[in-house]
Amino acid sequence: MLSRNLLILIGFGWLVLGGFATLVPMLAGGARNYENFFVVASLAIISFAMAYLAPHLRRKDERIRYIRQKGAFYTSVLAFVYCGVLWLLTHLGYVEINAKQSILILLSLISSTLFVSWIILARKH
Repeated sequence: MLSRNLLILIGFGWLVLGGFATLVPMLAGGARNYENFFVVASLAIISFAMAYLAPHLRRKDERIRYIRQKGAFYTSVLAFVYCGVLWLLTHLGYVEINAKQSILILLSLISSTLFVSWIILARKH
């Protein structure tokens, strides 16, 4: 498993890359692909979460199994909520996005939710 410092460095690298990838098209006045920001932010969250969880995940005990199961359960429930909110926003006309954008946003939210729920459960238990 990668060291904590390297994972933190990778997380900051993703944030810098995401900042440039979002800022340059905005300054150029081109197409605004905000779904890419969600993807890069999700990768940064995963890197920071893995840096925090690295000592916890090295052990394979009941506590870690419980944290993973509960995190997956909370993520699956919130995935339905995310889909419902996204459907409602597009149906009512508040947002206009295509299928690729909605899939990227949903996958980014789901993966971020999984790792954030693991962090919350690791602190709690």
